[in-house]
Amino acid sequence: MPRLVAQRSKRRLCARQAVWSLAFTCSFVGVSCGDGDTRPSDDSGLPPVADDSCARFGFVFTDGGCPELECAQPLCSCPAEIRCISGMNERCMTSVDCAAACAVDPTTLFVCSVSIEPCRSDADCAAGRCVTEPAAPNGECESGERGARCRDDQDCLTGNCVAGTAGNRACSPGEPSDLCNRDRDCQSEHCILVSGALSGECE
Repeated sequence: MPRLVAQRSKRRLCARQAVWSLAFTCSFVGVSCGDGDTRPSDDSGLPPVADDSCARFGFVFTDGGCPELECAQPLCSCPAEIRCISGMNERCMTSVDCAAACAVDPTTLFVCSVSIEPCRSDADCAAGRCVTEPAAPNGECESGERGARCRDDQDCLTGNCVAGTAGNRACSPGEPSDLCNRDRDCQSEHCILVSGALSGECE
């Protein structure tokens, strides 16, 4: 019996040490370890959803490369001028929401322009899920796998859509060491949280 208790204590200590490592990486501040579900059953205790989608830029693409004449004038008057961008599949960005585009760095906009796979429903995606912002007509295809961007649990192929500290949401299968907000996010039904933290690790 003492050996069994020692094994359980060692396992719990290791799990807590893993969460402290996670807390340091994510800049959490805590002074004690807590385990179990301390989040409410709804999402009221989670941060507002961050709009980290590429769809927010309202891209309009045409097939083929961007004609030189067409790209002579910038699409938006930002400190860094935004012009036509030839993206993935030989498409050309011919229009964009300037307010959204000017608010981010050029690298973020470029990465989105070449990687976004627009969709209206899951059927529009070769694989994964169509992730759409509330009230938005269009979304973008995401894999639905671990770490993929999501808005609700239905956007994930397995597990749940878990919130990060910055309001980002990502799919978590709920296996050991996967991120969680509450016990139900874990297959073990045990989410270990640093005191005061919004997310922790499944045991």
